[in-house]
Amino acid sequence: MRSHLAGSLIGILLSLGPARSGAEGSRAAVSLLAVRSWASPTATRVVMEFSAAVARVAPDSGVSRTVLVTVPGEPVARAANVPEVLRVGDGVVDSLVLVTGVDGARFHAWLADSTRFRVFDLAAGKGEPYRVVIEAVRPGALAAEARRLEGIATRKKRDRVRIVAVDAGHGGEDKGARGPRGVLEKNVTLAIAGALAEELNHIPGVRAVLTRDGDYFIPLRDRYHLAEKMKADLFISIHANSSRRRGRGSGTEVYFLSLRGAGDQADADLADLENAADLVGGVPDQTEDHLVNILYDVKRTSALQQSQLLAETLLDHVASDRRLESRGVKQAGFVVLKSVEFPSVLVETAFINNPSEARLLNNRAFQKSMAHQLAAGVQSYFERARIDLMKGDATTP
Repeated sequence: MRSHLAGSLIGILLSLGPARSGAEGSRAAVSLLAVRSWASPTATRVVMEFSAAVARVAPDSGVSRTVLVTVPGEPVARAANVPEVLRVGDGVVDSLVLVTGVDGARFHAWLADSTRFRVFDLAAGKGEPYRVVIEAVRPGALAAEARRLEGIATRKKRDRVRIVAVDAGHGGEDKGARGPRGVLEKNVTLAIAGALAEELNHIPGVRAVLTRDGDYFIPLRDRYHLAEKMKADLFISIHANSSRRRGRGSGTEVYFLSLRGAGDQADADLADLENAADLVGGVPDQTEDHLVNILYDVKRTSALQQSQLLAETLLDHVASDRRLESRGVKQAGFVVLKSVEFPSVLVETAFINNPSEARLLNNRAFQKSMAHQLAAGVQSYFERARIDLMKGDATTP
């Protein structure tokens, strides 16, 4: 009954759309370039991409079964590949009706149930167009996710296993760096992370957990907070590098956190690029709590020492693949590495804008080989960390 009613209302909305096309107007139209949806375990995002900024009218947040976003008083043209109705049907969002013309535009989202939502804009930049985002929370998902993470922590203690949080960089509307022939960082990182988790789960006493297992956005701080809630022993974030000069960069480098900034300008630029993921995904900037930083100094120092050992061990194993040169272990201020609860590293696997390395990154056999080397490095790290502990040089990882 509800589906029939929604279908009827969609038909009415479409019939009320502006009769004239954007090309018939006297003013240049802003183009609606694309519309797509991303579903995560806790929410669904519907993203509308525009050729320029628009003055949209919509509630910033609320609880409702429908969300209406309008762009009044300016012509909006719809690209040929953009449908009049985007069918989602993922249990959170049913559909989005798009009506555009010379007098403006209306975007009406139909939710599966009365649901908490927010609407926000994402500025153009770093290869991304101007976007308007409708995000609807999956009912009960946050509590279910909390129970899942608590269950992982409980089973860790019961089964006496080490938890390795494997973080696939980027995701959803945050595509990361782009390589030749449309190779995207968010896709290769997910493939390598999944292969790494599979390899780690073959090691006795080790269990891997992915921070994301699909194509969706996770804020940087949420990534290590997930690892903290599951009581992870290690955190490994997988990325693909990119140089400003096409094809010039090559090789693998592994980073751990620097509290004093990056070692050189290139490292600083890379950290800025990776840290910008939150801006791409619509997360406001957050300031650090300096009092907490002071209280955690001792714990952070221990975590950094173990992070350096982990970085060195992983790179030793990856460097055994002669197809990639070792660029060394480095430090930079990556937000995703800022937990003090466990050793954390960020692996820049290869340069995605280098055509030969992009082909490797997009190759399933190479992804599995990289994962195998990283898993061997994790196993060696646990062995080395125990030896250091016996010498009194480290804390238990």
